[in-house]
Amino acid sequence: MADGNSYVEQSWRPWDERYADHVIGKRNWQLAAGCSMLVSLVLAAGMVWLSIHGRYIVYAVEVDKLGYALTQAKPLTPAAAPDITARIERYEVAAFIREARSVSSDPQAEQEWLNGMHAHARGAADRFLDEYYHADPSHNPFRLGQKETVSTQIDSILPLSAKTYEVRWTEQRRDLNGAALGMPTHWEAELETETVPPGDADAIVSNPLGFYIDHINWTEQQE
Repeated sequence: MADGNSYVEQSWRPWDERYADHVIGKRNWQLAAGCSMLVSLVLAAGMVWLSIHGRYIVYAVEVDKLGYALTQAKPLTPAAAPDITARIERYEVAAFIREARSVSSDPQAEQEWLNGMHAHARGAADRFLDEYYHADPSHNPFRLGQKETVSTQIDSILPLSAKTYEVRWTEQRRDLNGAALGMPTHWEAELETETVPPGDADAIVSNPLGFYIDHINWTEQQE
């Protein structure tokens, strides 16, 4: 019987070894696939983490109208983000100059510009504008608008202090058909500003921010 059992064991051994190799190979492939999946999950989790916690540093550079840098590049962090109030003040200054210097052939449009300008002028600035428009008939925008128009392009607005701005702009005179009259002229002005909250309904409508020009003086730049 011992010899018979030994014979049976020897006859089944090749089959056991053959199938054992298949089982071991299958297990090895399963382990390899499991490891690959684990590595993929780790990499995917790492990419998600980087996308959430990634940092991008944005630099802001102030340039002029020709694209030349005026200041050094500075990181645009929340602490260094542009002040919205400063942007609004620059817009108000630009609008004031355009309303004061531009000339329209449409009397109604010209009157609206002058109304907007006077709503933002007070004190010495208001007196300066009255003298400019009334002392010389050639400065009367309604009389000028009967034969020509004047377009105003703001070139730069530089803050000299918290309340003082230097503005440079270019003016182009044109006849009523749109043809240019002479070469463009270049102007420069210094303005002192003040912000006073509006106290009545009319001021809220005409100047809701309470941004005023207190002093102004402009001169034409010589080439």
